[in-house]
Amino acid sequence: MANTTSNPHADLEGAGLSEPLVAMPQSTFFGAPSCLDLDRFNAQVALLGLPYDQGSLIPYIRTGQAQGPRAVRANPTFLYSGNPFDGPADPAKPSEGFHCVDDGKLYLNGVTMADIGDLVITPGDLKRFVNTATTVARRIAEKQAVLVGVGGDHSITFPLIRGMEPWGKVDMVHFDAHFDIRDEVAGSRYSHSSGISRAAELPFVGNITQLGMRNMATQSSLDQVKKFGTTVVPAKQMHDRGAAACVEAHVPEAEFLYVTIDTDVFDWSIAPGTALPEPGGLTLEQMRECMQVLVRKGRVVGFDITCLNPMVDTAFYGGITTRLTSYTIAYFIGYIFDAQQDTG
Repeated sequence: MANTTSNPHADLEGAGLSEPLVAMPQSTFFGAPSCLDLDRFNAQVALLGLPYDQGSLIPYIRTGQAQGPRAVRANPTFLYSGNPFDGPADPAKPSEGFHCVDDGKLYLNGVTMADIGDLVITPGDLKRFVNTATTVARRIAEKQAVLVGVGGDHSITFPLIRGMEPWGKVDMVHFDAHFDIRDEVAGSRYSHSSGISRAAELPFVGNITQLGMRNMATQSSLDQVKKFGTTVVPAKQMHDRGAAACVEAHVPEAEFLYVTIDTDVFDWSIAPGTALPEPGGLTLEQMRECMQVLVRKGRVVGFDITCLNPMVDTAFYGGITTRLTSYTIAYFIGYIFDAQQDTG
């Protein structure tokens, strides 16, 4: 449960913001229209790149996650306009969507999306990054749009969920091979290893469910799990019982949900291009099953996907982890709006 300690993040006050907040790269996510003016943003989905890996502990964690948004933009799994030969998407029109061969359904048709660019990163200033990312996330939450954050290392999650405050109480679901719940690492409270602890301290964050943890963990992480009362579902349990069944059993119903997905939750055979690849992880099909249950547990108001490192990905077809990331994003957005349509 959330910690209600008065202002546990007071050290962020006065850290400032990056100016401008966002900048547009050469291509957009899924070829969606771009929108750098957040005051004029009026789409149902905001796609935000967070090219940031300054939250990673060097030399223990290999870096390159800052290249994640660029790689995903360059390797889309569906196109907003429906046809790569039609040129740039018409910002006045919604997405053409995509047909899923597996279930025969059309997803994202009629949904409006906008790429709001990459967060501008002030070099070496982690706290300014936190404040800047929070500001952008809050602006999107105030518009009641779904925020999709593409990282970047796992330090991006805390500022993004911190920006979800306008929604009210938000539960959190965390897919990862690791707990990412240490109180601090090398003196930093905002690294890739501390995002869950910082999120748990937010007064509006409710239940936190952690899924996919496996192999080895430190006692300090387990102590933090006990301190914050998170629900942990190891990967072995998900394999033995069924991934979707575990989500059904352990994720409580909520009005609003925020989901964070570390690419290392996937098995390293299909996700070598991540910061800390681990054996024994999930498949894309298992993740899709989990997402289809989640979107009926509560309204997903935002999610992020982190730790894609295209620098160590395969060369095949632009990188199999990069393509896996793009599929994960597209399917999840599709399921979110499919569920909303079903519930009216």
